[in-house]
Amino acid sequence: MRTFRRLRRIARPSSGLSPHAGRSTGRWIVAVLGLGVLLTALAFTVGPYQQTREFRRLVACDRREGSCFATEQGFIRARRTYTTTSTHTDADGQTTTTSTTTHFEITWERPGGARETREVAAGFYRRAEPDRPANLRTWNGEVVGIEVMGAAQWFLPRAGQALTLWLYLAWLGLGVLLWALFAGWWDGLFMLTFRTMAWMFVSIMPVQIMTSALAHGLPTGTGLVVEVAFGVLFTGIAGAMLVGSLDTW
Repeated sequence: MRTFRRLRRIARPSSGLSPHAGRSTGRWIVAVLGLGVLLTALAFTVGPYQQTREFRRLVACDRREGSCFATEQGFIRARRTYTTTSTHTDADGQTTTTSTTTHFEITWERPGGARETREVAAGFYRRAEPDRPANLRTWNGEVVGIEVMGAAQWFLPRAGQALTLWLYLAWLGLGVLLWALFAGWWDGLFMLTFRTMAWMFVSIMPVQIMTSALAHGLPTGTGLVVEVAFGVLFTGIAGAMLVGSLDTW
């Protein structure tokens, strides 16, 4: 009887996976998840991309010929400024820099009485005084531009905003996929959150510049130089934070 039991134990296959096999399976699951998010997000960018390209054609037409957008007579109803403070930390959780940004907002009223508030450039804000008439440029029912006292402010249409969000999600999916394929270690929730934020910060300026250029075209002269320089600086800082966190492993 003892011999039979010993032979049965030898013949019975192991029901558990080794820790290494479990980790490998988990990494492949994460990789498939990242690939799924990436492909889904890219599929959903098609519609917003085409609509943004259509908007860009009207922008080009308006610059060449004028009056290519529908117009409404509206009024500036309010304006305000506020500040936000952002703190940057390194891979060890130590504060490195703190920056304060001033935001400028105006509220306008459309002919039907509907009001909308958007952030604008400082120069346009100074001319957009309350109760001053404003020429509203519309596209597909939404206000995409506003003119006051010879100054103009253009906004990214909803299609461009949707394209931006889907590109961010695609970038996140790409990050998950690359992490599963080439890294895949676990060293705590804080480091996971930190690396995810750094990875997403890397994409902010490139995506913003790309969608803005797709909708309105690239700025020229000094504006282009400033935009590219700021984009490189911001992306470089985020990239350095990400690489620095990988060096701690």
